[in-house]
Amino acid sequence: MKLSARCLLPALAALGLALPAQAQPAMWEVRDADSAIWLFGSFHVLPEGTAWRTELFDTILADAEKIVFETDIRPAAAAQVGAEAYLRGIYTDGTLLTDVLGETIETQLRAKAADIDMPMGMVQAMKPWLAANTITVQAMAGKGFAAEGVELLLLPDLPEERLGFLETGSEQLEVLAGASDEEQVAMLVATLDQLDTLPKVMDKMLRSWMNGTPDQLSDVFITGMGGYEAGFLERLLYARNRNWIAPIETMLADNSENLIVVGAAHLIGENNVLELLEQAGYAVERIQ
Repeated sequence: MKLSARCLLPALAALGLALPAQAQPAMWEVRDADSAIWLFGSFHVLPEGTAWRTELFDTILADAEKIVFETDIRPAAAAQVGAEAYLRGIYTDGTLLTDVLGETIETQLRAKAADIDMPMGMVQAMKPWLAANTITVQAMAGKGFAAEGVELLLLPDLPEERLGFLETGSEQLEVLAGASDEEQVAMLVATLDQLDTLPKVMDKMLRSWMNGTPDQLSDVFITGMGGYEAGFLERLLYARNRNWIAPIETMLADNSENLIVVGAAHLIGENNVLELLEQAGYAVERIQ
């Protein structure tokens, strides 16, 4: 199960895209007086065969002391979070998903489910946040898309002693499972609204990421997130950005020259990680 921003359509990659011949996803160097770390904005899901790595990225990947991801994505950890997500995402009192939706939303849900060949029985016992995730996965699978993102592509070549994580899987799960009922329904509605425009939006996002144009990526991302509640966006992006500053500062204080790989959405827009580090007095320079 892919969680956090990965379950949201604006944060997923599209299919069958004509990509730039020379990809250069954005990367930054952050320095204090005597050491540096690097931050790379990732795409959590990529079309199969996407050529996104550059010589500079591979050099830093090889030289960095640790590769730090948002959360532990190793198979055992992912399985544990998946089990926790199931426990937190299923009604146990006999409630059905359609019981908590208005008539208009239920009608939309049934229509979209039919469009992606998903039986309603698959989601009727799910809370809205888990239903939104399941619908996204089903829609992508229906387009023949079953590829991995940056982190999962890097993982097989990284020994465990070189891995680090900014948060736990349970903390990341809380972003979704901890949402209020109103936020969860808004998340589901936004997901349904975006299904038809998925290829076009993802084309723009992936092109912007591959071209290394974070300003354009930010514009598309913010537009795509317009249907989500402010409280959910606070937990998904802004609170996590703030929470990551302390461990990053510790890396710099300890002279740990690490490569940090987080979703590109955390490095763009207002109150992003780079902006917060710059406000804290660190030198931030884009190097790719």
